[in-house]
Formats: sequence, structure tokens, C-alpha cells
Amino acid sequence: MGGAVVDDEPSGVKAPDGGWGWAVLAGCFVITGFSYAFPKAVSVFFKELIHEFDVGYSDTAWISSILLSMLYGTGPLCSVLVNKFGCRPVMMVGGLFASLGMILASFATNIIQIYLCTGVITGLGLALNFQPSLVMLNRYFSEKRPLANGLLLTNKQTNKQTNKHTKQSDDNTSWWR
Repeated sequence: MGGAVVDDEPSGVKAPDGGWGWAVLAGCFVITGFSYAFPKAVSVFFKELIHEFDVGYSDTAWISSILLSMLYGTGPLCSVLVNKFGCRPVMMVGGLFASLGMILASFATNIIQIYLCTGVITGLGLALNFQPSLVMLNRYFSEKRPLANGLLLTNKQTNKQTNKHTKQSDDNTSWWR
């Protein structure tokens, strides 16, 4: 019942070090990009949310806080689920949760509903995608694992640069729904 993710592939099977592994790396790159960028991108809509729900800035900032708490705080739960069901099913359920949370948030009528939909449901969905995406590379890379992990983790800096331009171009929009 421990929280560590165990790779139960047969020990005689060697990771292919390429092939489909590069496609998996590209998918993991996108997943970690959304997981890192989305909590920060919510701030683009703060002014509109403050106006729409007639709340203060600190009330609106709770959205990102809850989202990040779910993303990083549910790591042990994700580990248990990955050990029991594997990476792919957990990631599929995570994608459904993230999508469901955002769809439900578009119908929100108060800030509490945004907390639950965006913060809790979407946060859990992103966590169920983010944690296994870091583990999944171990099954596809052995000798090139440091390169694959390095490429995956450059995503954080890539998204920082991309988000900077997104925030500048979306300052005059008011279409959060």
C-alpha cells in the first residue's frame, strides 16, 4: 500500500530507447506543458472573474491555489492508482476529469462552483495526467533516459516563454466562458 510507483515490467525486457518512445515523449511534453501552464494561465481571467462574480482579487486567486494543491497534493493517490491500474487508464480518467471540470466551470454561477470545478475536478484530472507522464518515460527509455527526461523538463521554461506572450495578447479579451 506504499505510495511509490513500481515498474512491474519483466526484468528481461529492455526499453526500446526510441521508436514509439519519441511519440510518448511528445505526448508527455504536451501533458506536462498543460499541467505547468494551466494554473498560471488562469490569472489571465482574474479581472473578468472579479467583475463577473463580484469578488475580490484574493477570492479569485484561490482558484490557482486549489488547482496547484490538487496537482501536487494528490501525488500519493496517483501513485497508488498507477500501481494498481497502470499509466494509460489513469491518464485517460485524468483527461476526462480535466475536461469535465472545465466544461462544468463554463456553466458556473458563483465563485464556489469555479473552486470546485476548476480547482478540484480539473486539478485532480491534471494530476492524474501529470504524475504518470513522468513515470511513463521509464518504460520507453533506458540508455537515453537522461536525454528524454531532460527534454521533458525543458517544457517548464518553454511554457514560461509562451505564456508570457499569451498573457500580453489576451489582456483585452473578456471571453472566459
